[in-house]
Amino acid sequence: MRIAVSIWEDKVSPVLDTATKLLITESGTQKKGSRFEVFLIKKDISQRCSFIRGLEIDVLICGAISRIFSGMLKASGIKIISGISGPAEDVLEAYLNGNLFQSRFLMPGSPAL
Repeated sequence: MRIAVSIWEDKVSPVLDTATKLLITESGTQKKGSRFEVFLIKKDISQRCSFIRGLEIDVLICGAISRIFSGMLKASGIKIISGISGPAEDVLEAYLNGNLFQSRFLMPGSPAL
């Protein structure tokens, strides 16, 4: 399973629609060296969706996301976990360890999951 986290600097990007990078890893590999980043250079949402689909992402963790973008990604078979914030590495580790849904990783105003 391939997991991606939208990033800005070293944190989860507040809005996926305008994020510039994704941190990607395979779920069975928790070594830092097995992770890599890709730039999201496409401006149009449909181009971004096609690009992300091409990365064969199974789960995408992000902050906020527009309904249109979320719908397009979900229709492509990508599971979206939105409303997440915090340091990207910590968020990814928490997801891989099965404990992402803690209050410290929820964006302000996000409902408890």
